[in-house]
Amino acid sequence: MTQPDNFAEHNIHLETERLILRPFKDADFDTAVPFYQDPDFLNAMEGESPDAPVTKEYLKSAGEYMRKDGFLFAIVEKASDRTIGEVCLQWMNLERAKIEGEKVMRSPIGIWDKTLWGKGYGKEVVRCLMAHAFEKLGIDRFCPVDVRADNPRSKRLWESLGFTVAREIDGGKTLDFEITRAKYKKINENIT
Repeated sequence: MTQPDNFAEHNIHLETERLILRPFKDADFDTAVPFYQDPDFLNAMEGESPDAPVTKEYLKSAGEYMRKDGFLFAIVEKASDRTIGEVCLQWMNLERAKIEGEKVMRSPIGIWDKTLWGKGYGKEVVRCLMAHAFEKLGIDRFCPVDVRADNPRSKRLWESLGFTVAREIDGGKTLDFEITRAKYKKINENIT
């Protein structure tokens, strides 16, 4: 049974060395709103920035969409016990990235506080979600989509974990990355 304040409507808790991924709570939207006013943060996110200022209601609407097709998590820094971002492990909802007969997931992620960028938190989160998705959920392919080609930090994140560009959208302005189960297994055999 989920807790009353559990907006995400799942009970999955994941942990890394420095972070906890827990179900997103209603109160997390209040924490998120100020970061969504920062143009640098908005520029780093997947897809196009919203036209109007981001409100709690806007974020809840997006969150409702994400939770219906996946698992919405708050990213909590262990050292400070502070919620520092969001990530969704989401069943693929874009036709261009679906593959008949395969279980495919995507993972929009945002580390809200840009003073924490470059510390490896995003990589830590994605590694954790890849393990959960491939090893527990049995997916065939993990596909981060709508990555802005002019966002070198995001591109480096995905490439450093073994993802490759699967397709270019909008004349190369937007990239979809992917990693298959076979490649994930091969990379992890070399690590252990």
